[in-house]
Amino acid sequence: MLQPGALDQLHQVHELNRAFLGLLQSRARQRRPCLGLPPSAQPALAAAGPPLLEGVAAFPRALFQLQLGASARPARPDGYELDEAEHDLCFSILFAARQSSRASAYQARLLFGLDSADIERLRGAALGGLQQLACAPGVLECAYREQDWFWRGLITATRPELRRQLTLMALQPRISVAWPQRRPPQATA
Repeated sequence: MLQPGALDQLHQVHELNRAFLGLLQSRARQRRPCLGLPPSAQPALAAAGPPLLEGVAAFPRALFQLQLGASARPARPDGYELDEAEHDLCFSILFAARQSSRASAYQARLLFGLDSADIERLRGAALGGLQQLACAPGVLECAYREQDWFWRGLITATRPELRRQLTLMALQPRISVAWPQRRPPQATA
């Protein structure tokens, strides 16, 4: 059993995941850019109902990723505009990540996927700096954007063992680089 405070930011990450999935679903339904969500996962996300989204949002790590260094941000397609919903969510995530970084570097690393440099950058960030960063394109992206099997599995997995594999991968992200290339998990109907 977890001790009080062991992962006190987890509930907040679930709430942010829920909001992030809502933004992605809205964009997938409108056939708009989905912040790096693999195209193969977009139809399943667009069709997902509230109970499924709630289950996906409960994933034990952020389903989003922050690109705080300008050189790390992926290029946006021509004509891309940051909308109000993306800006507001990005600011909320930046604020939560800053609070987590200040409270516990361990939780910031585990739950938000931040590295040491990002944690230090967020710890020292002023509120105005977060607001400016939230306006920059490419700051908010999907986590695991290179692993389309992960997103398809997360949205379509019904077998408990597949859910456990995905959770293990989230808690040990370095495993994900080599593991799925051999044999991606197969979802069952």
